[in-house]
Amino acid sequence: MKLTLQTTLITLSVLASSSAFAAWPDKPIQIIVPWGAGGNTDTVARLVAEGLQEQLGVNVNVINRTGGAGVVGHDAIAKSKADGYTLGVATVEIAMMRHQGMTDLSYENYTPITRLAVNLGGIQTAADSKFQTISQLTDYIKTHPGQLKASGSGLNSGWHLNLIGMLDAMGLPANAVTYVPSEGSSSALMELVSGGIDFTTSSPGEAKSMVEAGMVKNLATMAEKAQGLYKDVPVFQEATPYKYSFSTWNALVAPAGIPKEVQEKLIATMKKVFAEGKLQNYANKQGFEVYPLFGDDMQSFMKAEDQKYQKLIAKLKK
Repeated sequence: MKLTLQTTLITLSVLASSSAFAAWPDKPIQIIVPWGAGGNTDTVARLVAEGLQEQLGVNVNVINRTGGAGVVGHDAIAKSKADGYTLGVATVEIAMMRHQGMTDLSYENYTPITRLAVNLGGIQTAADSKFQTISQLTDYIKTHPGQLKASGSGLNSGWHLNLIGMLDAMGLPANAVTYVPSEGSSSALMELVSGGIDFTTSSPGEAKSMVEAGMVKNLATMAEKAQGLYKDVPVFQEATPYKYSFSTWNALVAPAGIPKEVQEKLIATMKKVFAEGKLQNYANKQGFEVYPLFGDDMQSFMKAEDQKYQKLIAKLKK
């Protein structure tokens, strides 16, 4: 009789737990953004919040938790209660920060829901540059190491790492091209057209206005394959012998350990949000794209990105 009662209590507990998950969500959800209001990551988060709110029928609020070059917000997401009521937008920095000694956080501290925005790396030259194809540029770097200068943003930034990865794929050390730090892509592109550097490693979206003005030329994107907004721009690993792709990205995540039922419901809901097209329309206007990856596929992607950045950052330390 005692065993029967114990079994009954366990069964009731499981049923109650399942019922609670089935009722999710029955109160407001918050999305933590590790970056300030008004930027692209923040706007993407607010479009996600709007879509989830429409689909789930509860309020979804965006909370900006800035500081520590992204560490504060990412830490707040990871340490939140794993019940599906606190989500976050993790950015590519989560693949970089621990390898830079900034935090112990990694992709393993999160439950992935979906990748959101993707910002491709690229290579640009001035329109009147002697380098009119990516092969001309890479051939020159190979035969004249140390002679060219490049920029894209600050030291150790994504676009700096884009250059390091490209050189590594070519079998060259990090100093085969001198990297000139700048305050961002706009500054780097202005330096490019003024003749202060030979090429930039920024995204094609950031170079868009100068390309349209005839001042800058996109030599290549670091896409995995030709598709989307920049399908007519040569793909580095297709136009050269070197296997290499690079992008920055952000993703909708939850703390590690949320119930599987909640993760699956979030994934299904985000598929509906993507189907509405608002995220894609905003991204395309800003020059970046939306390539969803869900659940386990996103987990594998984040793991691969962690390994990629570990390797690139190690090269910077040499």
